[in-house]
Amino acid sequence: MTRQAPKSLETPLAARGAEVGAEISTTALVLGETLWAAQQTIWLRVMRLGAAGIDPTRLKDPEITRMVWEKLDAALEAQRALASGLWALSDVWFEWLAQQITAAAQAGMEMAAPPDPIRYGGAASDYVETSLNAAEIACGRMALEATRLGGRGLAPYHRATNENAKRLMKAARRRVARQP
Repeated sequence: MTRQAPKSLETPLAARGAEVGAEISTTALVLGETLWAAQQTIWLRVMRLGAAGIDPTRLKDPEITRMVWEKLDAALEAQRALASGLWALSDVWFEWLAQQITAAAQAGMEMAAPPDPIRYGGAASDYVETSLNAAEIACGRMALEATRLGGRGLAPYHRATNENAKRLMKAARRRVARQP
């Protein structure tokens, strides 16, 4: 017997795997960009902090206080993004649970009639088929939503880190251009 998913929920297994792979690849690329920008940002800020060690008047540089607040802002934004991602993951789980309950209720209704071994066997077979279809679809969708969580949580840090690197590099270039 071959299990058949409802047409509205049918996604080939290879397509589901490709979706998950693409999401993981995208997140890995964003992570790489974030790490590259982070090393630039750290180096440029260390240079500013070193300059402030030599000349304490440079401690008034707004970049020194910005370092703290931007991290807090990114952490709060990441927390909100992860909460929405967990909500999407729980939606998939609750949808799967509803399908399981519906399948169990349908099997119970089919078995509530007078005893008939053939009907019982058919009802049990239908229940198992429906249950396994729903579980397979839910597992694929849960895997996809779980892989999206990483990208959602990383996005605020990626944005802040890249903005910092661009801003600090531009400021460093201007300083170098002004020097005689």
